[in-house]
Amino acid sequence: MKKQSVIECLENIQASQLGNKRNIHVYLPPDYEEETERHYPVLYVHAGQRAFGPSGPANETWQLDQAVDELISSGRMEPLIIVAIAHVRPITHNEFYHYVDSEQGMPGMEGSGMEYEHFIIHELKPMMDQRYRTLRDRDNTALLGSSAAALCTLHIGMRHPDVFGKLIMMSPYFVDVQLDEQAENGLREKAMYRLPDEVPDVNMWVDIGDAEGLFLPEQVRRVVQEMLDRGADMTKLAYFEQPNACHQEADWGARVHLPLLYMFGRAGRPVALELYGRDVIGLQGGMQVRVQARLQYDHGLNLTLPSGEYVSSHPEILEVHEDGALIPHMTGNATITLQVGELTAAQNYRVIPELTPCVQVCMQAELAPALSGQPELDESIYGGMGMKLMHTGKGHYEGCYLIPRDSGFSFRFTRGFRHFETDQDGNPITNRVFRATDNLYLHYHIQAWGSVHAKAGTGGSLK
Repeated sequence: MKKQSVIECLENIQASQLGNKRNIHVYLPPDYEEETERHYPVLYVHAGQRAFGPSGPANETWQLDQAVDELISSGRMEPLIIVAIAHVRPITHNEFYHYVDSEQGMPGMEGSGMEYEHFIIHELKPMMDQRYRTLRDRDNTALLGSSAAALCTLHIGMRHPDVFGKLIMMSPYFVDVQLDEQAENGLREKAMYRLPDEVPDVNMWVDIGDAEGLFLPEQVRRVVQEMLDRGADMTKLAYFEQPNACHQEADWGARVHLPLLYMFGRAGRPVALELYGRDVIGLQGGMQVRVQARLQYDHGLNLTLPSGEYVSSHPEILEVHEDGALIPHMTGNATITLQVGELTAAQNYRVIPELTPCVQVCMQAELAPALSGQPELDESIYGGMGMKLMHTGKGHYEGCYLIPRDSGFSFRFTRGFRHFETDQDGNPITNRVFRATDNLYLHYHIQAWGSVHAKAGTGGSLK
């Protein structure tokens, strides 16, 4: 009979400095009860209420237990323990924020990241090390988070490399971005992260999807480069851009096996190299284009290469830098080639006279008759990433926005915080998706408005 992994729930664990309690969900690998002399690496996971089990209408999960079970059973990864820390939703303090100034966060919201960090290191970890057979050293202790929890992972890891030797940051909230048509690139950006002068010697995984709205790959790549500039070991820093992936649990769960393989598994050997992404570049206009290079391994690991020895067939037309940045000099065509070991990949590029970094997206939303006939309608509603649509009459809402070219969005309309649109029967709907490769005019129909329960389990995709 096949051994099964077990998930235990430890209820109401006190965080003394935060003044709250939460559940802790602990994954024990299939051989834990039989291998009584064996000790295991430990992965601590933020927002642990979404880590395990199947997704449902009120709770979209990563299905992390299934991913780990498969990696262990296939022999690609050694067994480990996972400690999933349930998140306490912020009211006046956000435990994922270490550093919050007057311009960051929501009005009245402060950061309690230091207190949360104290809970993990000084209360939770000692409890886990006493209760379970753990490998307690830094090289066998990892921390994983996505979005704001990835920002928290960075800050805890930079402050305590003696505790956490492995940091997994998926779709990190490194930069707060707001649409701003007055800005040259259409964006108002503010760094949310802090790095020490010298990045400590830890293993790091950083990834991002290219359809996460204003969570932009270029911003994450810049932070990765800053880590390298501050002394991070290139052989211990993995970066990956996932095409068509959105900012949601379903997409994080779909690729979480990659950082697990990188940190705890067997990568295998490189078997394929691919150059992909935008292949049309503007001589003028200001849009920066970069070569995307993906290296694939036989055990399933995928990495995006932040640098390489690229060669241009016509450097007088298109120059390429080590970091993949493409510099056009005249209109025409050129082929960029990259060799990694015995693998070679190439992509053809075309330089046109002009390409702007932003496009205009105009959006119109029309309420169903049952909604538009109500005596009082909202003055405004919201689309993806704060796109505000104003009521123009008779249940019609409109808005136009300047957004980064090639950015992808996955969203549902909302009439306020967590009050999402639904189908006519009140059920969650699949996310609406678009990619802004050029100017767009989008028209949508809204059937009904729901509440917080309409949010989960509705991940759309650009795939």
